[in-house]
Amino acid sequence: MKKPAFETFLREQGDLIFGYAFYFLGNREDAEDVTQEVFVKLWQHWSRITRNGRVGFAMRTAHNKCIDLARRRKTSGYHMRASDWVDVESVPADRDTNVDPELHLEFTETQEAILDALQTLPEKTRGILLMHYFRGLKLETIGETLGMKVGTVKVTLHRGRILLRRALADKFGGGLRAYSDETAMQ
Repeated sequence: MKKPAFETFLREQGDLIFGYAFYFLGNREDAEDVTQEVFVKLWQHWSRITRNGRVGFAMRTAHNKCIDLARRRKTSGYHMRASDWVDVESVPADRDTNVDPELHLEFTETQEAILDALQTLPEKTRGILLMHYFRGLKLETIGETLGMKVGTVKVTLHRGRILLRRALADKFGGGLRAYSDETAMQ
């Protein structure tokens, strides 16, 4: 029966699909509509999609639906800040008495600096970095979602890491400059 497997998939991947649509469109209601449309299409094609291809199918469908909606509304897409995809408050500071307040402050400042540095990157590069590192998507899935070859995704990730490192070096000073781009990216 496909219903239990489908429901499990929705529980496990629903936030990912919604998060991508929300990031792309910048509007909660539109993201909910796109997510619902993706679920309907996924249900219609469920029996024809391989288990390993489900996330890619759902993400590609979400991407296409976001583009269609953005075209209809004549918006450019990719409106959200990186912090909309990342939970900046993910470290329990005040609730956990074992966390050193200075360490928590340093962690929070570093995380905010990373999010600010992500904002300086080109939109597509930022999106790929967020999908891979913050949402855990595989390179193949990102490629399927964006209609890119895996090699192009890899190159974009590599260049994005270099740009991110440079932006952080500017923020934190010379401490990050001790490594070459090649060393830092390995």
